[in-house]
Amino acid sequence: MGMKVGDRSGGPMADINVTPLVDVVLVLLIIFMVITHLLGSGVDVPLPPAQTGTEVRDGGQHLVVSVKAPEQRKIVVPEGMVAPRIPPEIYVDMTRSEPDALITDINEAYQDNPERSLLVKGDKNLTWQDVREVMDIIHIGGMSTMLLAVEGEKE
Repeated sequence: MGMKVGDRSGGPMADINVTPLVDVVLVLLIIFMVITHLLGSGVDVPLPPAQTGTEVRDGGQHLVVSVKAPEQRKIVVPEGMVAPRIPPEIYVDMTRSEPDALITDINEAYQDNPERSLLVKGDKNLTWQDVREVMDIIHIGGMSTMLLAVEGEKE
């Protein structure tokens, strides 16, 4: 790195070195790109598309119950028999939960911050019945207000 003291006329040069500015801006850009992806809460599931709805950004302010489709397993079923139903995976925030312990896990998560609203993320690869069963468990547990996460239409 060099320094220019002046030109032929003998006066100082008013030249701005933008290299440090560009370095700082690029580092900030990378940081924001990484953090923006991490701002969403809960387990990442592919959401079903919706044509209408109210857009709310999930910045970690919700208690998220994610209903995720189980990994596809190849099951050989003899002819005339029906393949067994594999139940979906349920997560409260990032912790795996079972249907029997779902209400207990939600209540424990609410103790950290009881002001949070409940957001249900249902995998688009599941049937409506699978997600509805989880919502029924939550409703029976005494929570009647839930937000449903959907993927908005892309323009």
